[in-house]
Amino acid sequence: MTTDSAHSSEFNPERLPIAIRIFYGIGSISEGIKNFTFNVFLLFFYNNVLGLSGSLAGLAIFIALCVDAVTDPLVGSISDSFRSRWGRRHPFMYVSALPMAVCFVLLFSPPDLSETGLFVWLCCFAVGVRASMTFYSIPSSAMLPEMTSNYDERTSLVSWRYLLGWLGGIAMTFIAYRYFLVPTPAYPDGRLNPGAYSSYATLGAVVIFGAIMICALGTHRLISQMRKTSGSTDPFSVGRLLGELKETFSNRSYLMVVLALMSASIAGGFNDVVGLYVNTYFWEFTTDQLSLLLLTPIISILVAFAGTRKLTEKFDKREAALGLTTFAVLIGPMPIFLRLAGWMPPNGDPLLFWIIMIHTGLVIAPVVAISIIASSMVADTVDQSELATGHRREGMFSSAIA
Repeated sequence: MTTDSAHSSEFNPERLPIAIRIFYGIGSISEGIKNFTFNVFLLFFYNNVLGLSGSLAGLAIFIALCVDAVTDPLVGSISDSFRSRWGRRHPFMYVSALPMAVCFVLLFSPPDLSETGLFVWLCCFAVGVRASMTFYSIPSSAMLPEMTSNYDERTSLVSWRYLLGWLGGIAMTFIAYRYFLVPTPAYPDGRLNPGAYSSYATLGAVVIFGAIMICALGTHRLISQMRKTSGSTDPFSVGRLLGELKETFSNRSYLMVVLALMSASIAGGFNDVVGLYVNTYFWEFTTDQLSLLLLTPIISILVAFAGTRKLTEKFDKREAALGLTTFAVLIGPMPIFLRLAGWMPPNGDPLLFWIIMIHTGLVIAPVVAISIIASSMVADTVDQSELATGHRREGMFSSAIA
């Protein structure tokens, strides 16, 4: 006889092979590229380069987020109860790769359009990119609780996802600054060259497609080892979706993690979106300096990758996350406050660049560690919810992260 619990203990090893961790983490490169591109370049491209008003650009991005808020739990619910010879998660991952790549290129390659046309183009393809990414990110995240039941091993798996996701996003942003957004006779400020963004997006699309396919193919052999179904076997309906959402958010531990992730995302997202503006117009850094600023986060990410599991082995995950959050909140806005108080070097002073570079590293390390811990905690709440309700909803729980 094979029960869910027996199946779980048999196929959830304490330590997963390093190859599985790497393949699983590589898929997050696609998310890293999308996130960095959206947060750093998208608003700047449509607003400063193409001339779309900030209000319309912000509205289009907001509409895409609203659609995402619907598609995330929708895909989570469907994948939880999906049945196929390729399991519940992998069919969605395979389907996402090509649409994601195509929409990513088109988003940064609009034809000559009016302002209204640009707004519609941005809406359509921002939604396309986010919806396509949902078909990868939700099912792949939902695999985590199924891959291992070990408390600390889950932190390690999430660490690989964040390590490779951040490195992928940073690498593509570095390439954008160093090789695409460079000064030309026609565009002395390469950041204002619309053709450069299209070329960058083409390369990004190729990497995104490859990363998703490598993750799906590399973890394909796990399909037979995972649960065949854990969600409702009833036909999908809006009523079923709403019932699952109610059940999911009735879990107090999960709700606390979601609120924490939401707060961190608001702060981090705001910082990322205005970062290019602040670095360009407030600190007046050059494109070369902006590319060098990306080197510090690499060290921060490696520190978070190496230290987060050790931190959660020594302290409770909740305590570790609260301590890191307090540190990040206190140190995050410090350079702006010091400049307004007149205690920072003037723009153009080499010392200013090194201060901002060190500050960037000090902020990013705890932020990455917080994200790793919170994502790991979401996987833990899946088990807690199963004990309380008798249902496992990995996809629904994972949708909050996306």
